[in-house]
Amino acid sequence: MRTVSNKVKCLLPLLFVTAIGAANAAPLQSEMVNQGHAHEALFAINVSKDGLIAVGGAGQISSSKDGQSWQRVNVELAGRSLLAVSDLNGNAIAVGQQGVIVRRQGEAWLEQTSPTTERLFSVAQDGAGFAIAAGGFGTVLRSIDSGASWEKLAIDWQELIGQPYEPHVYNVTVDELGRAYMAGEFGMIARSDDQGKTWQALHSGDESLFGLALGERGLAYAVGQSGTILRSQDSGESWSKIESGSDAILLDVSIRGDDRAVITGIREALSVAAGSSSATRLDNSQLLTSWYCDVGVFNGEFYVVGQQANVLKLSI
Repeated sequence: MRTVSNKVKCLLPLLFVTAIGAANAAPLQSEMVNQGHAHEALFAINVSKDGLIAVGGAGQISSSKDGQSWQRVNVELAGRSLLAVSDLNGNAIAVGQQGVIVRRQGEAWLEQTSPTTERLFSVAQDGAGFAIAAGGFGTVLRSIDSGASWEKLAIDWQELIGQPYEPHVYNVTVDELGRAYMAGEFGMIARSDDQGKTWQALHSGDESLFGLALGERGLAYAVGQSGTILRSQDSGESWSKIESGSDAILLDVSIRGDDRAVITGIREALSVAAGSSSATRLDNSQLLTSWYCDVGVFNGEFYVVGQQANVLKLSI
């Protein structure tokens, strides 16, 4: 059965979803470093050498150079939300509802011409001009001029995923070699070695995958529905499921330099230590009574964003 949940589930009333049974709560310290209002939300956070950028509802963009002091602007987008952001070597791109794409030019964020009106859930780039964005109903866009112009890619989904659908693509990332990865419906993980021209399937399954992260030494994680956590130790060539102890919707994952991963979701947060075969729950009331849909690592600390435009720093 095809699922319709997606990373924009953060916009939907899914807070009735509860986690079950995650064992061995992991110790941590938390600090709320930015807090918004009841009807606000941040949907994505990006970490670069210049600091952090988070994006959210109604064109909100919040940035911090140190993780403590935050500055906010609102881009006029006729109410559209920004759902993902990538900042690499000073080139910042954000994407969101109705195919909106904005790019930072100087101090301003300017809307770019988009070839789609579908929601864009994710964006990534390689720092050398190649950028990729993806979203609803098989939408995958490519830029070769650092996000100034975009084209929609034609992908043979039947051949790639063995399904007669155009799957929602929830996450894209680019590795240090410039290879693009995407994850989404039907447990799909795929890779392109030629800037999106052709794709190779790496994994398929039943649960949608919402979060995908590449670490060092070939380590990678993907997370999604029904507490699904997949791990690869060979740069995505093969994947195996590890025990999450949870049935929650898991939305994103990030990997620290010591190979520890933190996973966020709907009323759930988990951690996987280096070499561990199972996840442990991060036993924190702010995490377990709310939702956080994106996570990044800055100066060795994990930063999560979500409900009420909160930015929560986690030390573990």
